[in-house]
Amino acid sequence: SVASYTEKMMKKVLGLALVAACADAFSFSPVTSFAGSKSVAVVQQNMRSMSLRAPTIVQASMSAKVEPANGISLYVYDHCPFCVRARIIFGLKNIRYNLVFMANDDIKTPTDLIGKKLAPILEIKAEDVCMPESMDIVAKIDENAAFGAPLLKPASDRTDIKAWQKKHKPSFGQLQRPRYVMTGLLPEFSFESSRDFFIKGHQMPGYEKADWKSDKYDMDFRKAEYQKAFDETPTHLAAANEALKELEPLIFSAEHCSPEGVSYDDIDLFARLRSMTIVKGLVMPPKVAAYMEYMSKASDIPLYTGLAM
Repeated sequence: SVASYTEKMMKKVLGLALVAACADAFSFSPVTSFAGSKSVAVVQQNMRSMSLRAPTIVQASMSAKVEPANGISLYVYDHCPFCVRARIIFGLKNIRYNLVFMANDDIKTPTDLIGKKLAPILEIKAEDVCMPESMDIVAKIDENAAFGAPLLKPASDRTDIKAWQKKHKPSFGQLQRPRYVMTGLLPEFSFESSRDFFIKGHQMPGYEKADWKSDKYDMDFRKAEYQKAFDETPTHLAAANEALKELEPLIFSAEHCSPEGVSYDDIDLFARLRSMTIVKGLVMPPKVAAYMEYMSKASDIPLYTGLAM
């Protein structure tokens, strides 16, 4: 009938409209140049907080989030490996907390909390606790009896992994740093001022930090150097992929990098490797890939693969 046909067509039109709306809502066009980029802020920034969902895999035997007796807030930058260190223990122990992303150029918030611009910062208001230093934060949460028995093994003497990190830090830095600030999609870089603040504070290889931050160079020059590093991706990417091949035999298993079990070694290694997942074309060998996937789920910290460029 005409009525039936009309009803079907209306449903089809509404369905197509819904699909289009969703596609528009979740799509973005990455900025691929530093010159004059003015990306729209995706996340309303500075003091936005959220509670993390329960991870698919957890090291602690818990079926639901452990609700802390006192509210806990963790102030972080998403890209910062030291901040990721602090976040990992909350995920591994399945603890609910407030995750607060600060703008990279927000000096007031951390200064009000601990007297200087630094992240991560753990705040437990009821206990009048406000503390920096990622590994100290990890220890405080892991050793708190309210959240169960300590989970982490002590750090082992993994001089092999430390040497690997030191050897490849320059190549990794030239791949990571330009990508952090190219789109404004990471919450701490939602504003152009916060991206400029980061660029001015993080020099490219070959420059002294003091010179880079001085009036010797202007922002156009600094952004041009970041663009140059991005344009040299093929060279740095090849080096990074070779580096990951070197890492493969150093990983003990998908669940932990050292034989003793989940330890402070994993807190550091996963936090550093996660930053590299923002690089498109990165090829992780099987054991490294399995380790990253497992740790991402266990810690409830997503990788950057969906934003890789």
